[in-house]
Amino acid sequence: MFKIKLNPSVGHKFRNVVNDYIDLSLKHQFYRKKKPTKPVNSWHSICTIMDRIDDLVLYLNQKVLNDGTWERCAFDFFEFIEQAGVLIECIDYAFSIYNVRTPAHNVIFKSKCINSTVNNNKSDWELDDDYFKYIRSLSSVHPNDTSQHAIFQEDEFEVSPYAMWNNGIFRISNNKADLIITTYNNIIDRLIVHKEIFINELFNYIKYKYYSLNSLSKVIINYNKNIINNFRKKFILKPKDFSDYLDYLNNLKIEASERNNEIENQINEIIDIFNMNISNKNNESSFIKYKHAIKYALQAYHRQLQNMDYNCLSFFDKLIEKLLLGSVYLKDGKIDYNYYLSKVIYLNEKHGDKIYALSMYKLLLPFFQQYVEITEDDLRRLNYHELYVISQIALYMHALEYDSIINKLIPDSVDYR
Repeated sequence: MFKIKLNPSVGHKFRNVVNDYIDLSLKHQFYRKKKPTKPVNSWHSICTIMDRIDDLVLYLNQKVLNDGTWERCAFDFFEFIEQAGVLIECIDYAFSIYNVRTPAHNVIFKSKCINSTVNNNKSDWELDDDYFKYIRSLSSVHPNDTSQHAIFQEDEFEVSPYAMWNNGIFRISNNKADLIITTYNNIIDRLIVHKEIFINELFNYIKYKYYSLNSLSKVIINYNKNIINNFRKKFILKPKDFSDYLDYLNNLKIEASERNNEIENQINEIIDIFNMNISNKNNESSFIKYKHAIKYALQAYHRQLQNMDYNCLSFFDKLIEKLLLGSVYLKDGKIDYNYYLSKVIYLNEKHGDKIYALSMYKLLLPFFQQYVEITEDDLRRLNYHELYVISQIALYMHALEYDSIINKLIPDSVDYR
């Protein structure tokens, strides 16, 4: 019996490396073989590869070969080599996504026979990849017509009626080969050929491919470190470099689009706020204070983008999110403020249920009216975006009265309070 053992932590480490640089991984592009002139985003492909590798390693580790179940036809081998082939294709594709060649290795399939009459410009170790594909094709994929691997074939094409474990009553070869793949061809003196397969060679090849992920992980780390260093060297213009703050925001959004998708989305929301004209002039003063607070907090995003560091360990790093998604700090057992606010957010979402959001907004009116001028009639008159911003202005002014992160960090100045 035979059973391969692959260390699952190799695949897990590879996933961790990709996720450790998630902002760059989400933006990474590559050229597909079918469309080599147009780069495409690689994120869904790499996610698929990582998920499939984990499952394939689990399957291959549990698979027992030649346990006596199959004698005349090695169906267990067919299943194994099919899934091993998928694993190797996933790994090869991962290497191609990052435009890296798999590392060189010593010859693994030492038992392979090469047809000397076929032109060959590859070394023996480079032919290991082709030989694995040949075994897979001949045994389980194209046994009725294997014709894509001339370097290993006796004739233009081969067919294979049998692939059997070389033991018991079906023992064909007296050599130590574990599996025999019988082939027919059109050469009279070599009409029937028994291909000898050694499972230890097959296992060693699969292990070489799988453990090469360690090499790819190192490449990805260095690749992303270079990108990060280049971004750090690129100076992001500050507000003082612009005559209009909106110009600064638009430039910061461009920088964020190259560095961090999440921050880009937040900056886009801030741009919408700064582009808004408030309808009720009695709310203008509070609106200006709210925008000053956003400007103040936005320094954290600027620093994070410049340093390419998104650990966000300080309270100040979290301030901008508190300002864009306010909370209620007073306690009232009769009103579930958190639930109501979670539905008011729909006004700021493209596909949110606006009707339900307005019904929740109406229930919160008595609370909002403590800080801004807003009426039930405004719920019908104002657009969804302005209504949402007004709610956040109210929540900002509310936070300044309580023991909140906002109150602790916002400067004690009439510009903000």
